[in-house]
This record gives sequence, structure tokens and C-alpha cells, in this order.
Amino acid sequence: MVRIPPRVRRIVYSKFNGRCAYCGRPIEFKDMQVDHIKPAFHSWSDEDRERWAKGHYGDDSLENYNPACRPCNFRKGTLSIEGFREALEHQLVCLERDFTYRMAKRYGLVEEHPHNVIFYFERINKIEI
Repeated sequence: MVRIPPRVRRIVYSKFNGRCAYCGRPIEFKDMQVDHIKPAFHSWSDEDRERWAKGHYGDDSLENYNPACRPCNFRKGTLSIEGFREALEHQLVCLERDFTYRMAKRYGLVEEHPHNVIFYFERINKIEI
């Protein structure tokens, strides 16, 4: 894990005006986590080297950093942007396996709105164009 200097953290934080790049929720500077847009691996096995050569991994650069809230950064983990999107879109399928969720849905306590996940940074970039 690379220590990110405070100056760089401030730049990352301001990238989306103090909001998580993924869900868009406001985050305090002290609570912001710096996410690698393209996951950065430091184990460098032969398989990792091959995947890095194909562009699957990123580096420790400002261009590869996004501000993230703790839940989004934890859930994204080492997934790519598309992998994270797919994992989120699959959550309804996972929830349907849970008895408590199915009961809450049956009694109208939960209402589903399935849709394609569009991250905050994608919505903002569309507005700026």
C-alpha cells in the first residue's frame, strides 16, 4: 500500500467537490478513501505482470485516483469499474435469496427499481460535455 501525500489527497477530494465518485454522497475529507480506478496490484506474480501488460491494472498516479466513501471503496475492492457495476447490478438477485428481504418486499416495505448503474462521475461528466 502506497502512502498518499496530503497534497495529493486534497486534489483527489476536490475532483468531485467532496463527493464520492461512485454513489455521489458528500464525504468529509477525513473520511474520504482514495480508490484506484484501475486496481493497482503490488504482488506482481507472473499472471499479474501479464494482466498489467494488457491494461487491466493501474498505477499509483493522480489520474488513477478517485475519491470514495468507505462503503463504495470496500465494495469495489479490486474490481474494475465495469466489474463494480456488474456486482452492484447483481445485488437484487442476491437479495431475493434472503427471506427477510422477500417478506419486506411482499408487504410493500421495499420497492425495487432495477436499472443500469450509472456512477456519479459518469453523470457529472455527461453534464460537463
